[in-house]
Amino acid sequence: MNKKQLNKAVQEGIISQKQADLLFNFLSDSDNSVLNGTNTNISNSDNIPISSSGEQLKFLRSFGDIFIALGVLLLAFTSHQLATSILEQILIIVGFYVISEWLVGIKRLVLPGITLLLSILYFVNEVVDINLGMYESLDVIFMIMASLLFYLRYKMPFSLYPVAVGCIYLSIELFQINVIEHPYIFIILGLIVFSFAMWYDSRDTNRITSLSDNGFWLHLLAAPLIVHGVMVSLFLSEQQMLQVDNMTIMTLFTLFFFIALFVDRRAILVSSFAYALFAVFKFAYQQFMEVDNLTLFILMGVGLFIIFFGTYWYKVRKLVFSPIASWRISQFVPSFEVK
Repeated sequence: MNKKQLNKAVQEGIISQKQADLLFNFLSDSDNSVLNGTNTNISNSDNIPISSSGEQLKFLRSFGDIFIALGVLLLAFTSHQLATSILEQILIIVGFYVISEWLVGIKRLVLPGITLLLSILYFVNEVVDINLGMYESLDVIFMIMASLLFYLRYKMPFSLYPVAVGCIYLSIELFQINVIEHPYIFIILGLIVFSFAMWYDSRDTNRITSLSDNGFWLHLLAAPLIVHGVMVSLFLSEQQMLQVDNMTIMTLFTLFFFIALFVDRRAILVSSFAYALFAVFKFAYQQFMEVDNLTLFILMGVGLFIIFFGTYWYKVRKLVFSPIASWRISQFVPSFEVK
């Protein structure tokens, strides 16, 4: 059974779209397991991820998705050049929703769906800014509504990202927070987004439904908010960046690494990587200034670090956290078994 047959079953009302997606993921995982020679007869109570590919990013299913996405972007660019009135811009927004009904609602294409939503948000911002620009933050409210409508209609996980970004912006504007002077606000907002991300993750620890994708996009937003909020707060407390202790930065990076490893989300690790590089470079040039090609050696070491943990991520995860696999908190994250 292929995706086309499942979509036809949805159109005829035999099964729901959610059931079709779950069935498609199940069949795909079964096919992969057969090819890999593994057994798929695993009960949910075992809490073992069915997917063998870990943190999946369901952006595209073929090169055709990229081709269609480029077409959407080209259509958005030309529409922007041709639209001269508010009515034309509104018609363009409606037109993009109609195209979304076909490409996202029926075809279930993810990458084209992302470009369609971004195009819609751009034109929504244009309409509100040009015609209702006197009302501060109104464009953000309309963009949140457009993204929320997109999510409610198509359940496309990426839709939650602009919704969350817009809510954060409105919160800062509503309470008139100076985030430059109070960067810890980013930590608070990041932890709130992280909580929602973990709520989605905990409902799909096997990472096989769109709930996991919802969590991915929220983690992608929460991670930089938390990491940068912590680091900037640290820098400001020291008055000058150069005074920040290398060990403090590396300790924080290690903490973020273990959090990322525990929840099985690399976004936290990636977000803190720049600060770890800063600390490594600072320490190396203080201790080994006379070494030739020091920068290249550091980058080589970083590359080896990335390759090692990219390859043995799940083995390290099992080694570190398998002793606490029976703890209640471990029930909210993917299994520590090697994938």
